[in-house]
Amino acid sequence: MAKKFTEEEKRFIRQKLLTEGKRLFEVHGLQKTSIGELTKKAGIAQGTFYQFFSSKEELYFDIIEQEEQAIQRELVDQIATARLTKSSFVHFLQQAIYSLEKSPILHQLHDELTMALLMRKLPEEKLAMNHQRDADFLLPLIERWQTEGQMQKLPPDVIIGMIRALVLLALQKNAIGEDVYEEAMAQFIQMMADSLVLEEDTQ
Repeated sequence: MAKKFTEEEKRFIRQKLLTEGKRLFEVHGLQKTSIGELTKKAGIAQGTFYQFFSSKEELYFDIIEQEEQAIQRELVDQIATARLTKSSFVHFLQQAIYSLEKSPILHQLHDELTMALLMRKLPEEKLAMNHQRDADFLLPLIERWQTEGQMQKLPPDVIIGMIRALVLLALQKNAIGEDVYEEAMAQFIQMMADSLVLEEDTQ
């Protein structure tokens, strides 16, 4: 019979799994980290893991979402009150891609097998919720920029789709080719800024 935990114990164990999972995944990756290793570090029985997560992929994805949310907060702090220009939008997109690169766990999403495991194991509704959170982060920014006449009045979901496509493109470093990756991304980012942002930079 599964052990019953108080709500406080559940919060503690869940946070312990997230903390220790992040450490293990950053070092060993998704494929080489076992549930046994995760539960040993968290100090719980292996069967207890499934009271909190349906799979190690779900735990991994929740850690990824925490990383994404931290990055989004940093980006908002940088651009929330500033007037949007082509160069500030370029900087905004570059910082988003740079944050993806510098995070050890997000950087692992370059690996095709890791991405394939996540797509296969995660429930569709969890992926849909992640997409919705991305939209919830970007929509207020886009609406403000459009209201203030700084951004083209395309449907916001189209602009969100463009930014999401850029992030997905950034995960294809090996396919693009490491020798041209940085220049190719720089060109795409500049083209997005030129097509979406109305305000030129003041000299």
